[in-house]
Amino acid sequence: MYDSVRAAFLPFSEPLEARVHFMYLDVKSLVSTGVGNLLDADDSERFGTNPNPLPDIFTLGWFDKDTSVPAGRDEIEDEYRKVKFSGTNLAPLGQKQQITRLRISDDDIDTLVTGKLDSFEGTLKGRPPFAAFDDWPADGQLGLLSMAWALGPLFDFPKFQAAAAQSDWSTMARECRMTEAGNPGVIPRNVRNALLFTLAGWTSAEGGDPTPLVYDPARKLDANMRSGVFPVPLELLVGVQAALETLGCDPGGLDGVIGPGTRSALTSFQTSAGLARTPGVRSVDDIPSDTLSALAAGLDDKGVRHLP
Repeated sequence: MYDSVRAAFLPFSEPLEARVHFMYLDVKSLVSTGVGNLLDADDSERFGTNPNPLPDIFTLGWFDKDTSVPAGRDEIEDEYRKVKFSGTNLAPLGQKQQITRLRISDDDIDTLVTGKLDSFEGTLKGRPPFAAFDDWPADGQLGLLSMAWALGPLFDFPKFQAAAAQSDWSTMARECRMTEAGNPGVIPRNVRNALLFTLAGWTSAEGGDPTPLVYDPARKLDANMRSGVFPVPLELLVGVQAALETLGCDPGGLDGVIGPGTRSALTSFQTSAGLARTPGVRSVDDIPSDTLSALAAGLDDKGVRHLP
């Protein structure tokens, strides 16, 4: 991976996963720590019931939060099992913290993340659809690593993988979406991943230097969309929101999620443009082509670049 991607991975991932110094039960009832790092050896046959942690857990310098005394293997295993069977998968993070006694340091988290990132990169590059990974634009590399972080590097998204083998960035942006039902926490990652693959396609088409990131992980999503660094991607909902805001129809935020504010802004724009109103849209695919064309024309009038 490019140095820019390696440097960006933690700033990109921490707002999505948090930086956690204790063991916690994630939404899938898997014990995790760090920046979304699994410690859980669950498999499909014993999902939710396997009491055995991954060996990674014993490479970390667990210590007692009150005394700072290093924890032994038995203490680590006991804490793992306490968390594993705590039933706190849907509880707030603060509540999950209250049942734990052991902690790890920031250095341990950084080492854990870096090691996993390198491992995931190696696995991905060994898969035929991603064989050209080293030549991908930086935003595409970050998008793929982000998917692997959430799904594991052996994820199976056939349409996405077929598109990746052809460097079809537009299709990759559409097909990278992870299932959000029962796991709303994945929505912000889905929005950002789609944007990353879209930006990779733009960089590739422009023929520029592929090594720097276009997306700035030090900025929030809305700040990136307002930066003017890249064209407004009208094929993405967050791009439609940015266009609506630019044209004076406030969607109530640039988050890539359809809500009352976005629907109201869209119908307001449609009314002003003399177009049929579509108040029931649920995704960017529901927005009529004439509305998208009108948004594009409005951006052209203001001299704002856009895709497509």
